[in-house]
Amino acid sequence: MHYRVLGKTSIKVSEIGFGAWVIGTSMYGDLDREYSVKLIKTALDLGVNVFDTADMYGDGLSEKVLGEVLRGYDVNVFTKVGYEVGKLVNGRHVQNFSVNYIVNAVRESFRRLGRRITLLQLHNPPISVIRDKELHRALLKLVDEGYIEYLGVALGPETNVLSEGLVAIDEGYEAIMFVFNILEQEPGRTLIRRGMENAVGLITRVPHASNVLTDRQEMNFGSRDHRSLRDRDWLVRAVEFTNTRVRPIAKSLGMDLETLAIKYVLTYPINTVMVTATSIDELVKYVKAADGNYLNSDVIKTLEKLYAEFTEPIAVK
Repeated sequence: MHYRVLGKTSIKVSEIGFGAWVIGTSMYGDLDREYSVKLIKTALDLGVNVFDTADMYGDGLSEKVLGEVLRGYDVNVFTKVGYEVGKLVNGRHVQNFSVNYIVNAVRESFRRLGRRITLLQLHNPPISVIRDKELHRALLKLVDEGYIEYLGVALGPETNVLSEGLVAIDEGYEAIMFVFNILEQEPGRTLIRRGMENAVGLITRVPHASNVLTDRQEMNFGSRDHRSLRDRDWLVRAVEFTNTRVRPIAKSLGMDLETLAIKYVLTYPINTVMVTATSIDELVKYVKAADGNYLNSDVIKTLEKLYAEFTEPIAVK
């Protein structure tokens, strides 16, 4: 495993991070508790030292399981707050960024995890919340009190990610998390440039574009599966484009789609990429891809041209 420093913090994070929304939830398939524990322990054995979760994953269960399994290990645990735990409206969690709610939510996450939170992230907040000085001051107070080490913003895919990311950087948050992959290169590339200019921690997620950039391409998901929020037309186009235009590139490089997807992200100066692994074999493959040998400039330019080709119909539309 290779490690990078998270922005201007002193934290060394593994290039591969463990996305824990598969733990205690049905947001990405269904894993029982026993297998979830095996996955976490495998990640530790492989050198993963970043585990990313949220208080609303399983209404606290993901944090609780992580807290139990990671007890005694010197690792970095990231979590997120902003959705009301245990409260659903029309089957979905509702957001609450009031200062009192967030402060209490952080304390509850701290209790479930049983450790100081390495990075506390606001979970898909709108710009008004990111600019909320009172909330930021309250979070800084929690840092002083020892609940949190650093503060960040996890940018939601259904909102104005570019504007929100730029505001988060301007407001002094120490890290941002965003979607970035071969099929979704923007606004990620822009955020990476601005983040580097300001020494902000850069965390990416969804490297496999909801399994499109894998050999397990699916388009039919359960209603509780987060991937069901993907636009069906986008999925159909993405799968066809991947199989006809991206897969041949992976083959020419002697690698599979999963490996190409990981290497693409890690070629950029991001700090850690959160993977979604639902099996030990997947997790091992993703970690092996993070071997320090990434893509050359010619391959990156080719993939950038393909992205422009893939998104052109959307732009014209």
